[in-house]
Amino acid sequence: MMTNQRNVLLIAYDEHLVLSFLYCVRKQKGFNYYLLTHKPKSSAGHSRYLKGLRYYKEYSDLETVIPQCLKEWSIDLLMPIGEKESLEVSRNRSTFEKLCKVMPLTDPEHFEIATNKKALNRFLLDRDLHLMSATLELDDPQFKSKLDDFPFPGLVKPAQGAFGSGITTVKDRKELESFLEKENPEPSHYYLLEYISGSDINCIVVCEDGDVKHWSVQESPAKEIGNYNKNDDLIFRPAPEVLEVVKPMLKALNYQGVACIDLRRDTAKNKVFLLEINARFWGSMMASLLRANVNFPLIMLKLTAGESAPEYKKTEGKQISTNTYIRETLRFKFPRISQLKFWPYLNDPMARIMKYWYQRF
Repeated sequence: MMTNQRNVLLIAYDEHLVLSFLYCVRKQKGFNYYLLTHKPKSSAGHSRYLKGLRYYKEYSDLETVIPQCLKEWSIDLLMPIGEKESLEVSRNRSTFEKLCKVMPLTDPEHFEIATNKKALNRFLLDRDLHLMSATLELDDPQFKSKLDDFPFPGLVKPAQGAFGSGITTVKDRKELESFLEKENPEPSHYYLLEYISGSDINCIVVCEDGDVKHWSVQESPAKEIGNYNKNDDLIFRPAPEVLEVVKPMLKALNYQGVACIDLRRDTAKNKVFLLEINARFWGSMMASLLRANVNFPLIMLKLTAGESAPEYKKTEGKQISTNTYIRETLRFKFPRISQLKFWPYLNDPMARIMKYWYQRF
């Protein structure tokens, strides 16, 4: 092995996040990448950019498995990609730092608050930060009486979850009560959130001691109620009003490292509301690089190595979904094919083919 090469251990379940991360740092010389995952069939193992891969069974195993990998692969930098993996690393940071450099991460107490939507809302309200739309906790002793003033329609959401999973839309109190009686969800795990009609926003940040050092914003078209899926139609542009919404929250949390903050813009009032914090890397990080010219994985790689972040100049850009491309083409508008999100997949073809194969079979 070349003596000037540094070894990086990535930890993640989601192979798309891993492959996107590797795409963004592929041109940076002097680093070798290894992966620790508990996904039995991870297509990331077929990536041309990985030097090695190891599986583990449970998140609780990371405390013992990570040191083994650090020693086996002579790891220089430890970089968890997923949220649960990041929390485990944060909890055991002092142990891992004796063996290598560790990516900037929020302390465990504030990390757990940030990633639990109910806990986060309570934390913010205690500091007079009213960032979410109207909320009501299902385990509130006065839940039924407070329903009289709740502004329906609403969303019954899990306090912890990802990618829009587990959300139920209720148009009024009657529909809510019917849902609760039928599904009987655990009240402590759910809350009710006022539905805001508008567009989805992702504010990507890299923080140091709660201060935002790097950021970008991407926004979807206005979405209809019930559509909580991922966004492939995205506009990348400066939106300082979005940053001003999240700054006080990040400072209060003394947030460290990378986050993808989900928000909702009320298109009628042009007001931005907080949805949640994803304390991890996110699915469209390749688009952040290609459309906004901000390479967040490389920024975090450099910061973990104790080096200065790379210089860059932000750009504005657009990404469109396959459905939008077909629809616009049929209308003779002929959008640029380069605006589709899939082109970077060709850079690591076997891993992407195997991801599709594992999903189908």
